[in-house]
Amino acid sequence: MEQLVQEIFQCPECKKIIKGRIKEIEKKKEVAIGKIQEGDYFHNNASLNKKYEICEKGITISKSPNRWVAALLCHSSYLSSSKYIRLSWWKKEINTHAGFFKITESAVLNNLIKSLEKINSSFDEYWGNFKGFEKKKVETEEKAIQNERLKILKYRILEKKMCPNCNKKLKFTRRKTHYECEHCGEIIILESHNEPIFNIDPKDLPLEFSTNFPINFYLPIAGITIKWLMGEWKSVVVIYSNDNPNRKWLRFYSWERNLQQLLKYGYYEAGDGGQLSWTTKKGTGSPNINDKSEVPILIDALKKLQKEIGWAK
Repeated sequence: MEQLVQEIFQCPECKKIIKGRIKEIEKKKEVAIGKIQEGDYFHNNASLNKKYEICEKGITISKSPNRWVAALLCHSSYLSSSKYIRLSWWKKEINTHAGFFKITESAVLNNLIKSLEKINSSFDEYWGNFKGFEKKKVETEEKAIQNERLKILKYRILEKKMCPNCNKKLKFTRRKTHYECEHCGEIIILESHNEPIFNIDPKDLPLEFSTNFPINFYLPIAGITIKWLMGEWKSVVVIYSNDNPNRKWLRFYSWERNLQQLLKYGYYEAGDGGQLSWTTKKGTGSPNINDKSEVPILIDALKKLQKEIGWAK
């Protein structure tokens, strides 16, 4: 495009005159909402560093001059077989990092898709009129089986001292803060009132709405946990601002907690209720979906990338 005067351009081939900023004109040609694009497009136009990760393919969920949301299929720059799905947010015209949500397991991706479908059908277009809790008054057979399984696991840990992973004998540490399995290396930590906490297989998560999340600054309406390990917790939650209750949006949360202090010294930094405290994972930024109309596009994009990465059932 040749600039004639400020914000007026002419195509050198067809001589068509176009009004607008050259960056916006070029971007309109490139945007393909909901369609798979090669990874080079995202490397060339967004702040993705090939030194750390390589984007193979990606799908744009929404794009404006100041905000860009995309779902990407990436792999580590050091190991091409180490593939994962990354939701990325960029801001401003130069597309600097604004947030991300990383998924490294097929079961967690499947949980995310199911949770987004559930959230999409349980809220209206303004993230209101939520009726998710009303639909679960009666415990389903599947939920009852999951609850019974967790009770059995806790009983085996506390009473039988059995490892939930390999069923071998657990060894109680000298500080009496956690169990260790000498056979498979599994660690079971004891919180307040001798409550055992252990990794839960993503396939065993109930994917039910809850409001019990370690969220700061904002208040949860309802959310779903898609991954829960002793040191890592991932959820998708609809939240709102206490200063402006009418402002609601969907946020992708990643929390972590440092267990090294407990394992090494026998004590930990307590949060609410004397439990191990959770903190937001560093670098995750602000992974928000404000417009609910973007959720179906995101669900479709994740299903496409699920097939591309080979995680589809």
